[in-house]
Amino acid sequence: MSRDERREAAGPAKRKRTPLTLAEVVAAGSRLLDEEGVGGLSMRAVARRLGVGHGSLYWQVRDKDELLRLILDDTLRDIDVPAEGPWDERLTRLLVAARLALRARPELIPVLWKAGWDLGGETLRVADLFLELIAESGLPEDEVSHAYWTALVFVLGFVMAETSASTTRRYAERPDDAAERYPHLVRFAPGTEPELMDTRFHFGLEELITSMRARAAHQDQHTDQNH
Repeated sequence: MSRDERREAAGPAKRKRTPLTLAEVVAAGSRLLDEEGVGGLSMRAVARRLGVGHGSLYWQVRDKDELLRLILDDTLRDIDVPAEGPWDERLTRLLVAARLALRARPELIPVLWKAGWDLGGETLRVADLFLELIAESGLPEDEVSHAYWTALVFVLGFVMAETSASTTRRYAERPDDAAERYPHLVRFAPGTEPELMDTRFHFGLEELITSMRARAAHQDQHTDQNH
């Protein structure tokens, strides 16, 4: 059998695959996370999604933890605020955008707590901007990090609560004796209906920013009195 005949019998020649890029790995990991959750995300699963051996991924990504940090970085990449304008309006815009981004992938929230300086450049950029805007409020310098943590915990906790709400029994679905035993839960019904969550998020966010304004104004007044 000639070389041409052998080639024809073997079928079409397999095309040489171009090397994987980091963007391809992150995109495949993001899709897998969205479809299967963090438990279904693994280096082998990503490799299968890309049609390569899992060893090929390690040229781009060290392990699953690094892949999650890269997915988080990509998820937060588009968060930004105008360079000019009142600090409180810009901070509100930043936190609203952060909530929307993380609500799509709440399983990335633990990554924020564990990674520290190992977070990606985009995630650190957002955190730095967050602190910059709080500092612009005029809060005493030793209170800026306290305000940052308070606001951060509010946003992340809110996202965790609202994204788990679909599996939480509503307070509206109450036992027959609830009105007698738990009158305040029945009266105020702090349920998790999706149509209420935007209102509740903005209520909490405004309370936080109002507190920052008040503390900054008190600091200014105290400074003026000492001069």
